[in-house]
Amino acid sequence: MANRMTAQSLTIHPTTKMPAGESRASEQGRLGRLITGPIVIGLAVWASLATLLAQTEIFQIEIGGIPVAIVAAIAIPVAAFLVAVRTIPAVRAYVEAQDLALLTALQGWRVIGSIFLVLWAYGQLPAVFALPAGLGDIAVGLVAPFAAIAVALKAPGWQRAANGVIVAGLADFAVAFVTGIGSIGGNFLDFAAVSSDAVLNTLPVSLIPNFFVPLFIIAHVMAIIKMRSMR
Repeated sequence: MANRMTAQSLTIHPTTKMPAGESRASEQGRLGRLITGPIVIGLAVWASLATLLAQTEIFQIEIGGIPVAIVAAIAIPVAAFLVAVRTIPAVRAYVEAQDLALLTALQGWRVIGSIFLVLWAYGQLPAVFALPAGLGDIAVGLVAPFAAIAVALKAPGWQRAANGVIVAGLADFAVAFVTGIGSIGGNFLDFAAVSSDAVLNTLPVSLIPNFFVPLFIIAHVMAIIKMRSMR
């Protein structure tokens, strides 16, 4: 009798398996919890290091020179991120699990570049750098939230909107980089009495090229990887 009841209970209550989609979502959730902590700690250490270095003379630029330290501050984090994505499967999986709408919306913070226009108005930055860099950041920052909404709703043209933010954002950085270097005292765009190096090496403005620029570039790269994974 007991054996018959056991058999019936096994028949009535078969072993259930989690659907593939739910299993994948659960795995991504666990991965996110494991990686989020180290990422937050890494960002805090990175920002602290950028702040401490800005108080030294490491980012100082000689007249007519190239800002090697600033270039390194931008290139090294981006290169390290690319290496991690290519060599560590967990990092790649974490990036591909991110929300493209959120990655697009993050570029809305680019409006902080409006500080360049304020500094130009007060005669602290040359127009040849401040105008394209400041206006470009403002344009990307204002457009990003609307593009993010289109991505979230999968509205017609949402892929073009996401790609547009990426292209415009990276182009803005390229223009700012060239004009920033060129407007250093003695360089090819040094048309004014004021140079771009003094203010860009002073806190808190120095955190823009030495921390926020590479951070936003990494966010663009994450968006590119995410879009490729959605094809």
